[in-house]
Formats: sequence, structure tokens, C-alpha cells
Amino acid sequence: MGVYTGPLLIDTDTKRLLELTATADRAQDAVEEIVSIVQRKAPKLLDGLTDNNKAQIACHCQTKLYANDEVVFHQGDEPDAYYTVIRGAVSIYALNSSSKDGNSSDHHKGRSKYGVFITQLPPGESFGELSFNGDGNHSRRNAGVVSDGCHGESRIIAKQHGSSSSTSSSSTPEEVSDGCVLLLIPDKCYMREMYARHAAKHQTKDKINLLKSSSLFQHWTMDQLVKIAYVMKKRCFDKGSVIIQQGERMEHLWIIKSGTVRIIQKGIRNDVNARNGRRNSKEPVSVDIADLGAKDMIGLIECIDESAKKSQREAIVLTASELFFVPLSFFRPLLVQDACTFSLAEQVVERRRKWAEIRKEYAAKFPKMSMKLPKDAASMSNYAMDGCAISPKARTKRTSSKKELSSSIGSPSGLRRRPTDSLMRQQRRTTLDKLADEAGLS
Repeated sequence: MGVYTGPLLIDTDTKRLLELTATADRAQDAVEEIVSIVQRKAPKLLDGLTDNNKAQIACHCQTKLYANDEVVFHQGDEPDAYYTVIRGAVSIYALNSSSKDGNSSDHHKGRSKYGVFITQLPPGESFGELSFNGDGNHSRRNAGVVSDGCHGESRIIAKQHGSSSSTSSSSTPEEVSDGCVLLLIPDKCYMREMYARHAAKHQTKDKINLLKSSSLFQHWTMDQLVKIAYVMKKRCFDKGSVIIQQGERMEHLWIIKSGTVRIIQKGIRNDVNARNGRRNSKEPVSVDIADLGAKDMIGLIECIDESAKKSQREAIVLTASELFFVPLSFFRPLLVQDACTFSLAEQVVERRRKWAEIRKEYAAKFPKMSMKLPKDAASMSNYAMDGCAISPKARTKRTSSKKELSSSIGSPSGLRRRPTDSLMRQQRRTTLDKLADEAGLS
């Protein structure tokens, strides 16, 4: 596996870790030193584990050096360990029927045979947990991993060895490898000491399950889901917290895991004199647009409309919430490449824009009425993500090219033929009347 057993002149911790894990029988002081080094090199790895868990991992873990471009494991391999990058970096690739030619965002030449480049993991990051299951019926690797070598770190240097000559050349340092050093926790040890914690936190697997539960991603392949999951980050918000302010630059797509978030629109309301009907002053007003719950998304409008770089609305947490976020710069290309998902997202965006316009018109026509959401706002607005269905036309074909995308979606909105203007005006009047009735009863 490209393991070098000679003396390595690298950073002290990595060098010492390689020495300590070279033997299977480890004394108590060696175990404690391994734990200490791992906590410095990869602090997230042992976070939340008991001292006994850490000691058991230190007793059984291994370290291996992988040369640049060397395969750590192939997609389809049986899982044998849980891996953590100690030095250098690794890249993750996934193969499926639509990913034969690799990805242009991967800067490594000659790796297209491994599939689409998903992401690169730097020191301290771990991988390999997706294949393990609590019932012991583990699944094969759904992606492959390749070493990127030292990836900008100083190369591993060693003194020449194996020569009996006493000349000065025998002690001249030579470059051994620009390898990547990985810490391996064998499968049985991982299941015994770490799986329970991962099952509770569900890291990458939890992200994938959340994505699959959303109607937007239900048809996505595993490698597409993994690619997003690896860049998703989690953030928790208390009640009353502001996730994004109106007018603030929208840089992420937010996916709600739990809790409730209210979308509001801020504006100016004209204060009209009751006697003469003249507008005396202007006052700020906040109009409630919608309440979003688990599996729903914030930032989809800005994702579809690249010209809308700033958030058009404000998102405030109603109940303690947990959200994942993905950079829009990363998500947009994936969305455009999938016609089915793009069409579905456009349907959601169009519904949300129409409802927001209705709420703004309501605020203008009934300035003295409550701006709070009516009781049946969810059914009136159809604002939530789960309220839409993918059109049969978009379901039949998915493509990555813009030309095919526009032909598969049809019209710019990818929706059914629009109703007539008179019918739309009638529907809007009916909705406004219902809003006024609700506000008057509250």
C-alpha cells in the first residue's frame, strides 16, 4: 500500500504517530501518546468519545502512507476501515452511467477512469462511514478515494539507507515520497467504539437522507447526493434569530432539517388620512409571507435568478431550528445540469413569487389590517416545497447541456400553459378577499 518503513524527517507529531502505530502491541503510555497526537492532528475525530473509546481506538488504529495518485479504495470495494487524513489530502470520485468522462473541476489529469470528482478532503477530515450499517450488513463503497500526496506540504525526506558504504553519499537526504498519511480505524473497532456516535450525529448519511426526503432531490443518484453532502455545513439557530436579512447578499442555499422559519417582506406603508384620503406619511411595515418547516429551502429564488444577488426577503426563526447550508456557487451548476430538478425549482420559485406579490398587494390595499399570516396561508399560497409536483415532461429527460435543458423544459418557466390575464386577476382578487376576511376575524 505504499507504506515507507524507513526514518522519515517530517513534522514531529506525524513522525511519532507513524512510529507508535508500527507495532500491534502498544503499552499504556504509547496509547496515551497516540490519543494526544490524534487530538492535535484531527481534533474532530475523537470529539464526543469516552476515554475508553479513545484508548481502544489508539490500541487498534493504523497509519499508512499513500503515494500521489495511489488508490486508497475503489468504488464497489468492501469496507475495511474508517479513514482520517493526517497529512496531505485525498480526492473522492464516483462512477455511474452518466459520469464516464469525469469532471472538469478536478485538476488531476488521468483520473477520469475513477468517475466524477466530488470533493477534496484536507488534513483532519474523515471519510468512509457511509458503507457501515448498524445491523452489520455493510454496503460496498459508493465512491472511490485517491491520494493527492502531500498537497502543498513539505515532502517526506529520509536519509539514504541500505548502503554499507561509509562515504558521505550514504547519509545524503533523499526524497522518499510526496505521500499522504492516513489514519485507519479497522471496521470492527469503528463499529464498536465510534458507530454509535456517528449514528447519533449521522454526519454525511444524515445529510443524504435529508436531501432524499426533499421532493427536489428524490430522483438524484447517490453520487449526486454525496457530492452535495460533502460540502453541506450545519448551523443551529435559537428562536428569534435572523438567518438572512432582506438586502443582504445571498450566498447559500439553506435546507431546514428541523424547526420553523418565517419568511417576511419589509417595505414602506403609506399612512392615509381618513378624512381627505391624502397620504400623510410613510411608515415601515413587515409583511409575513410564509412559514417553512423541515425539508424546505431558503434561497431558492436567488439561486434560480442569478441577477438577484441580494436576498429579497428576511428569514427569522420561529422555533429553535437546525439548518444545513450549501454555497450557491457550488449548487447552481448542479441544478442547471439536471433538467428535472431545474424545472421543479422553477415551479416552486414562480409560486413563491406570485404569493409574495399577493401579500404585498394586500398590504397596500388594506394598510390597517394585520400583516400576520392567515390561518390557512399554507393551502392558499402553496408556498412550501412539498406542494409541487414534477411535470411529466421534465421527468422523461435529464441533460447537462443548456441546449437540451431548454428543449426538455419547454417554455422559460417550464410550467403548464399560463391562465389568461382575466382569470389571473380574478384569482388574485379572490385570494385578497380571503386574506382580508382572515385578518378581519383575527
